[in-house]
Amino acid sequence: MALHILTSLSGSPGVTSTALTWAQVSDRPTLLVEVDPAGGSAMLCIGWQGAHPHNRSILDLARHPGHEYVPRIWELAIPLPQRPRGAWLVPTVGNVAQMRSLVSVFGPLAEALAQISRESHVDVLVDLGRLGAAGPSTQLWSHADSVLLFTDTTLSALNTLAVGAPVLADELDAIGARHRLAVVPVLGNAKGESHRPYGAREISGITSGIPVLAGVARDGKAAGSRTWGKRGRYPLSVRRLIGAVDQHTRGANEYLAVAGGGA
Repeated sequence: MALHILTSLSGSPGVTSTALTWAQVSDRPTLLVEVDPAGGSAMLCIGWQGAHPHNRSILDLARHPGHEYVPRIWELAIPLPQRPRGAWLVPTVGNVAQMRSLVSVFGPLAEALAQISRESHVDVLVDLGRLGAAGPSTQLWSHADSVLLFTDTTLSALNTLAVGAPVLADELDAIGARHRLAVVPVLGNAKGESHRPYGAREISGITSGIPVLAGVARDGKAAGSRTWGKRGRYPLSVRRLIGAVDQHTRGANEYLAVAGGGA
């Protein structure tokens, strides 16, 4: 399986709700790891409707040596109500101040999550939150099979994307991971498509060659629900995204294998 990083450059384009819905609709075992530096677990609020206490988080890993992280992660993992035997969540910290204690955690955490994805045959989804606030958590990039950059499709969000995406691509290029990067647009809204008129074709023109994957439907009501069903517009768009990410990851792996063999 694979380790996927989900992040954004600005605003709230649906990173958390997409990751949670991905875990709900996927046919594969899925481990969600919340690393949003803002603190407070949005996934616990959405997935459990606030009924589960925030009594564990990635902060608990700081008490243990890195070689113990794999079993400790599974001890912390909470089964999702919709998929108790097929999807789990490790929540983020309770507040911003606690994130400062995790500087030494992210390196071994990245290695442990990559090991889980390979050896336990689990897709690992890391919700990195907004990129500008991610800080040391960007150490996770070096072990990721894909880095998915979510963007709203308003003009202001796309302006931020045009400026920030090439910078991120250059940072990933420095660790040999540029081809892992892809953009995921969030398309349309309940008030009418004209409020977000830009599609994948227009967006690809401003991403400096970074591929643009299948967009996720914007549906605030469905994204925050546990009962939308699996045939609605929103979950179906997430299913299409999973397929697109699989294809993107295979392509990146093949490219990097050829590039590495020719070095």
